[in-house]
Amino acid sequence: MAMLGDLQEFSLAELLHLMEKGKKTGQLSIWGPNGIYRVWLYQGRVVAALSPQEEHQLERLLVRLNLVSQQVVADLASLCSLQEPLGLCLQRQGFISPAALAKLFRYQLQVGLYSLFALEAGQFSFLPNVPLPYREMTGLSKGASAVALEALQQLRLDQRPEENLPQPDSYFWRTSTELPLYKLSPLEWAILEQVSPARNLVELAQALKADLLEVRYACARLAKLGLISPCDGPTAIVPSLLVSDKLMAVAESLEAAKEKPSTKLPSFSQGSDRVKPSLVSRLATLLRGVRDK
Repeated sequence: MAMLGDLQEFSLAELLHLMEKGKKTGQLSIWGPNGIYRVWLYQGRVVAALSPQEEHQLERLLVRLNLVSQQVVADLASLCSLQEPLGLCLQRQGFISPAALAKLFRYQLQVGLYSLFALEAGQFSFLPNVPLPYREMTGLSKGASAVALEALQQLRLDQRPEENLPQPDSYFWRTSTELPLYKLSPLEWAILEQVSPARNLVELAQALKADLLEVRYACARLAKLGLISPCDGPTAIVPSLLVSDKLMAVAESLEAAKEKPSTKLPSFSQGSDRVKPSLVSRLATLLRGVRDK
C-alpha cells in the first residue's frame, strides 16, 4: 500500500520501524531541503540510500573513493548483470574487498539517510514493490529499525557540545595498570590499551581507526572515571617516571633494612633522629602507587 505523509506527524524513526515490522519492499522518498532522498527496502531491510547529489551515485563513489578505476566503471555494462547488485558483482570479480564494500554501504547510509534525522518537517512517500536499483546497491543490507537507532545515536553525537572535550592535540596516560571495575565500551577498552603520552588524540584515533570525535568523548569519560589523566606529552611524563623509579628503589632498600632487626635504619637528618619504621612503610606504599601509575 502506498503511503504519503509529513515528518511532523510521523517521524522517520517510526516510519522505518513500521517498514521493518511489516517487512515492506519498495521505495521511500523524503523531501529534504536540497532535493529528494530515496531509500530502498527489501522485506523490511534497507538495501540502498541515495541523496539528491549526483556525486553520491554508487558508480561515482567507487571512483571518488578510489575503490575501482574509471576504466572498470566504464566496462560495467559488460562486467555485471543488470539484475545483480553492483557491489556484489565487483566483489565477486575481485575488484573490491568485503571491507571496502562495507565501508561503501556505511557511507551510503550516512549521506543518503542518517542526515535526514535532523529534519523536523518534510514530506515523505512510500511506493511498494518498485524495481530495485541494482546499480545503486552494494549487495549489503541492514534492518530498518537498526538503521534508525544508529542514525539517532549519530544525531545525538552531532548535537553534543564539544567545548568541554579534550582537544585533538592533547595527550593522556593511563593512571593504573589494574583492570577497571566500570563497564566500558569496546572503544574505551581499546583506548585504555593504547593510550600513551607519546601520541596525541589525533594519532590515537588513527591508530584505532576510530572517529576522532568519538575518541574525544571516550577519553573525557575515562578521565572522569580516573582511568586516564591528561599530560603535556612525552617530555612531561618520562622524567617524573624516572624520578619515581629512583625513589622507589630507595624506599625498597629502606623497607628491606627495616625487616632486619640487626640493621640500622639510615638517618636523613643532621641530628641523631632516625626514620621511623612506620614512616618508611608508608613511603614505600605511596611510591608503589606512583610507580604503578
